[in-house]
Amino acid sequence: MMMSIIRHLHKTALAALILLVSAHLPAFAATGAAAESSEWQCPESLQQTLPTLEAGKLQLCDTVKSAKAVMIVNTASMCGFTPQFEGLEALYQEYKDQGLLILGVPTGDFNDQEYEDSAKTAKVCHANYGVTFPVFRKGCIRCDDPQPLLALGQEASDTRAKWNFYKFLLNTKTGEAEAFSSMTKPESKKIKKAIEKILAQ
Repeated sequence: MMMSIIRHLHKTALAALILLVSAHLPAFAATGAAAESSEWQCPESLQQTLPTLEAGKLQLCDTVKSAKAVMIVNTASMCGFTPQFEGLEALYQEYKDQGLLILGVPTGDFNDQEYEDSAKTAKVCHANYGVTFPVFRKGCIRCDDPQPLLALGQEASDTRAKWNFYKFLLNTKTGEAEAFSSMTKPESKKIKKAIEKILAQ
C-alpha cells in the first residue's frame, strides 16, 4: 500500500514538472524570436540584383548583409573630390578583414560630373585610383527614384546628399546610419572612430 502511494506521488510530481516546463517553453521561444527579429532586415528595395563596373552583378541585400559596416558613397569621376577614391580604397584595405564593405555608386546629379560611358568611369576607379571595392553602374541620388543603396543611406541617416562623395555608414545589425559630407575625408579620425565602433559590436 505504501509503495503504491509513493509511486503515485512520484507520477504526480513528474506530471507537475512537465506542465511547468511546458508552460515556460513558449516564453523562451518568444524571447529568442524577439531577439532574432530585432536585428535589421533588408528593405524590399534591396531585394534586387544590379550590375557593377566590374562587369558582374551583385544582389544588394546579400551584399549589404555580408558585412558588419557598409559605407555607401555617391561617387563622381570629374569632381574636385574624386581624389577621395584613394582614401576610400585605403580605408577599405585597413578594415575590410574586420567587416567593413565600401560600395560606390557613380552619379551625375551635381553638375553632371559623371560619364555616361561605364568604361570611362571604370578607368578612373581602377586605373587611376586602384579601387578594389565594388562600384555599381551609374545611378542617381537627387531624383524621384534614387539608386536603392543611396536611397537607403539617405533614409537611414536622415540626411540628403548635397554634393558628390557623401559617405553613408550603415550598421547592418541595427539599420542605423551616419552621414559624412564631401568635406570629411575618408581617412579622418571621425570616420575611423565611427567604423571601429560598429565593428566592435
